[in-house]
Amino acid sequence: MYFKRIEMHGFKSFAEPVVIEFHEGVTCIVGPNGSGKSNISDAIRWVLGEQSPKMLRGGKMEEVIFAGTASRKSHGMAEVTLVIDNSTAILPIDYSEVAITRRMYRSGESEYLINNNQCRLRDIKELIMDTGIGVDGYSIIGQGKIADIVSNKPESRREIFEEAAGVVMYKSKKAEAERKLQNTNANLERVNDIVGEIEGRIDGLREDSIKAKEYLELREKYKELEINITLKNIEKLDLATETLKDDVMTISADIEELSAQKVRLNEELAESRAKNDRLEELGNEARDKLLSKVEEINALSNKSQLDKERLSTIERDTERFSDEKQELDEKLIRELNNRKELEESRDEIQKSLESEEEKLRVKIEAYNEITKKSLEISDEIDTAKNRMIDLHSTASSRRSEARSLQSYRQSLEKRKEQILSDGEAIKQNIANYESDKTAASGEKEAAAAGLADARGEISKTRSDIAKLNNEINSLSKENEDLRIRAGQANTRKKTIEEMEHNYEGYNGAVRFLMKAGIPGIKGVVADLMKVPSGMEVAVETALGAGMQNIVCSKDADAKKAINELKANKAGRLTFLPLESIHGNPANVPQSVRQDAGFKGLACDLIEYDKAYEGIFKYLLGRVAVVDNMDTAVRLSKTAGGGIRFVTPDGEIINASGAITGGKYKNATANLLARQTEISTLESEIKRLTRTYNENKDKLESLKAEADALLKNCADSEEKARKLELLVLESETRLKALEDNYKDTKESNAKKERELESIENDFVNLAQTEATLLREADEADAEIKRLDEETTELMESFEEIKLQTQNAGEEITKARIARTECDSKFEAAGRMLERVGASVDEIQAQIEAKQMSLEALEKEKSEILFGSENSEDNYRSKLEEKTRLEEYIAEIASEKAQLSSDLGERTTEFAEIGDKLNSYQDRKYQIEIKLAKNETQMDTWKEKLWEEFEISYAQAVSMKKDDFVLSTATRESREIKNRMKELGDVNIGAIKEYEQISTRYEFLTEQRSDILEAMQELQSIISDMDKTIKTKFKENFDQVVVNFEEIFKELFGGGHAELTLDNEDNPLESGIDIIAQPPGKKLQNINLMSGGEKTMTAIALMFAVLKTKPTPFCILDEVEAALDDNNIDRFARYLRRFDGIQFAIVTHQKATMEHADVLYGVTMPEQGISKVLSLRLGDDFDI
Repeated sequence: MYFKRIEMHGFKSFAEPVVIEFHEGVTCIVGPNGSGKSNISDAIRWVLGEQSPKMLRGGKMEEVIFAGTASRKSHGMAEVTLVIDNSTAILPIDYSEVAITRRMYRSGESEYLINNNQCRLRDIKELIMDTGIGVDGYSIIGQGKIADIVSNKPESRREIFEEAAGVVMYKSKKAEAERKLQNTNANLERVNDIVGEIEGRIDGLREDSIKAKEYLELREKYKELEINITLKNIEKLDLATETLKDDVMTISADIEELSAQKVRLNEELAESRAKNDRLEELGNEARDKLLSKVEEINALSNKSQLDKERLSTIERDTERFSDEKQELDEKLIRELNNRKELEESRDEIQKSLESEEEKLRVKIEAYNEITKKSLEISDEIDTAKNRMIDLHSTASSRRSEARSLQSYRQSLEKRKEQILSDGEAIKQNIANYESDKTAASGEKEAAAAGLADARGEISKTRSDIAKLNNEINSLSKENEDLRIRAGQANTRKKTIEEMEHNYEGYNGAVRFLMKAGIPGIKGVVADLMKVPSGMEVAVETALGAGMQNIVCSKDADAKKAINELKANKAGRLTFLPLESIHGNPANVPQSVRQDAGFKGLACDLIEYDKAYEGIFKYLLGRVAVVDNMDTAVRLSKTAGGGIRFVTPDGEIINASGAITGGKYKNATANLLARQTEISTLESEIKRLTRTYNENKDKLESLKAEADALLKNCADSEEKARKLELLVLESETRLKALEDNYKDTKESNAKKERELESIENDFVNLAQTEATLLREADEADAEIKRLDEETTELMESFEEIKLQTQNAGEEITKARIARTECDSKFEAAGRMLERVGASVDEIQAQIEAKQMSLEALEKEKSEILFGSENSEDNYRSKLEEKTRLEEYIAEIASEKAQLSSDLGERTTEFAEIGDKLNSYQDRKYQIEIKLAKNETQMDTWKEKLWEEFEISYAQAVSMKKDDFVLSTATRESREIKNRMKELGDVNIGAIKEYEQISTRYEFLTEQRSDILEAMQELQSIISDMDKTIKTKFKENFDQVVVNFEEIFKELFGGGHAELTLDNEDNPLESGIDIIAQPPGKKLQNINLMSGGEKTMTAIALMFAVLKTKPTPFCILDEVEAALDDNNIDRFARYLRRFDGIQFAIVTHQKATMEHADVLYGVTMPEQGISKVLSLRLGDDFDI
């Protein structure tokens, strides 16, 4: 298995479609920084299922889609396809070539495909699991991954070892088993909770069920008694109502005569009251005028008195304001003198403050000079110390480099001997190349022509197969839908038939009687008729409990059935003997029949056997069906004849005018619709089955055609695979010849260049070593000189430090003196502000007093002028007042005479009114009794329906002639008390107890099944642990051996080992790396230099690859931290992995020299990467 190519479009900087072919050996991908070469390794990681944007060097996943540039629009999708050769069948899939595709859209949606067939991410991960090429394995070593291998926690290194050991699949299966175990355990907890809940309820439900059954029996007896009690009460109320109606007629005649007398007297009183009202108005007008004159006279008298009092007050206020203004003038003079003194004091304080600030400035300047000198000496000391540290490091480094050069000289001598010994073999390989190349090219051309024909044939066949498969899938889905719908209809039909058979929905007495098989029983009313669709609710409402009446042949049959019910205490039923029941339909007025909303009599709208005509005319002959409630109310007022009107929604207008409506929680209309639904379901099942069989035949024909095409396609594919294999073998042979020829020529040239380089290195090494040792000695001498200079500087620094301390104390004293002056200056300022505010306030008060004095003088002048005009006006008002008093006296005399006449007529009117009210009260009381009686009768009738769901007519048919009201009332009360004693009764407990018992048995069995499943899962997990532990330990031991060997080879000696930090638990143990490069102590890898860490990580990577080779390995700048010598070792070791394809993203020339193929990544247009390929046979300059 190997990678053939990768195709990218819209991925990161690859805006245009790019195809990169992978070849055997080493492929190097080079290019300047930022050109996008690492995007190729990111693309491989992404297509193999990477889900972390961080691992793809991004912030969010949609950043992998080409974002556009200034000249190009962004793409809406990124797509990468990785094509893998699977001719060795390493991948568990029946294809010799596997194409894995991943697409991502800007909407966030993703698609995964295997050979252009959509799949899940999980499918891709399972396909490549334990092959070493997963994103978490060791086949993709990205930027920084080498450092992560050696610097991560020991636990984090397990991923590489687990992938190499082939235990990832087992761990995945174990994790899945643990998830299942966790889910199963959760299911067990839920089942236990439910079982516990049921166990806590089942005993109580059993008791509730027994109590509910007793309650139902008592309720049936109570119903019978209450119906007869209600009928007796209705009879009593009916007799009392007739007597009251006679009384109302007598009283009404008396009321009419008294009402006429009252009207005549009322007209006479109205005329007298009108005259009295006119006199009242005249008197009121005169009194209003008199009152107004009195108020004016009083106002003039009061104003004169007030003016005298106000003049006295003005004199007093004028004197007081003058005194207060004089006091304020004296106070203002004092405050102005005080402000002047304070201003002079503040000026003196300001001069002292300026003097103290000058002294402080001089002392601070002196302190700064001393401090500056101190810092200069400190800097000189630090510079000298840093220089000494650098020189120590330089001396140590130079001597270490000199030792390394000696080791390198020895390795160069060994390499020179190896190059000289390889020369003859290279010359022979070059001589054989041309003849082998001609033979391989001919074989390839012949095979390629046959392969093109075969692929054209395969493409056409696959297209035909795809069309057939689409048609097959469409028909299969349609048939599955038909099968499900037919099954659902059949299940529904069986359910309804079973309900019919078991008489579900009927009361217990009906079920018992119909199963008893008593001769003469024809059936239940609901089963003997067929109701049109949409009429079920109307008929059910009209019949009420009559739907469950039993139709029998004779009265004797009814008696036998009743005796059977009594004997078994099965309940009570109403029987309708055919020989006794002969109903007559109501006579519907023609105006009602012609109404648009009238549908017909209910007995005419349903279907039934002719033998039951009398029964249904009895039950429904006086029930008219109309379209809605408004029509029912309107027609009920004109119909008469005891007709009840019912709507399709179940509202009823009774003959009495009572309206019944609403809806019960448990509708029973399904009793009437069952037969219709069964017939409908049978037709639907036949139609669905017929269509299903037609589709099934067509499917068989299509599948046969598809099988034939598949066989042809398989034959063509087999032929193409053979030709493809032949072409591949020819290409492989040609490539191998070309590669070998190029490698041989390049190797020969390299070896010659390397020999020349080695000779030059010998000369350069000797010169460099001498230079390094001389520089180390010079550094030691400079260190000694700097040490003496530093001692002298430290002595000077101590003297300056003492001067700095003294200068600081002087500054502190000066600051204290300046602060004292500053406080005095601020205090003087605040005092000036207060005095200034006081002056402003006094001046404002003086101005206010002056304004008040001027206002008082003005008011005094106005009062003296107004008092002279008031006396004349006062005398005129007194004369008008006398005239008004005389006019009022005349009106009062006339009104007194009229009031005497009104009193006599009012008394007579009141006596007639009292008598009329008495008669009306008596009539009203009788009418109230009548209304109460009628309401009570309607209430009793409604009680029959609301409590027992039977009409008054049906109740009359249940009346007992030997009924004793007192006895029945006592018995009903006893039953009701017993029902109360039972307390809250849960009728549903009967059925609920049956259901919960069945559920309890089911859950108990389910709990046993869950426990067995948990034991099985625990066993699987235990077996997985053993397998993982064994495979991991075996693989780890082999990696340890390989790591030790490769480390010594790459470092030219030394020692390295891998250890588990928890030997007792290898499944969770971390992995420590201990390394000892040549000439150094054994230490943890974290203490090594950067280059040593990188070489150690590469050694570990090679050890894993040697233990379990992966078909393909991507290395992204893993050797960036190495020098040329170590890069050469790294590159040469790569050549040992003949069966692995390597793709290396690099900047290093030394790595490029060992490549078989070079790909260059450039960015000629800003933000868009281009790929150029170069075989090493081409002319190029690295």
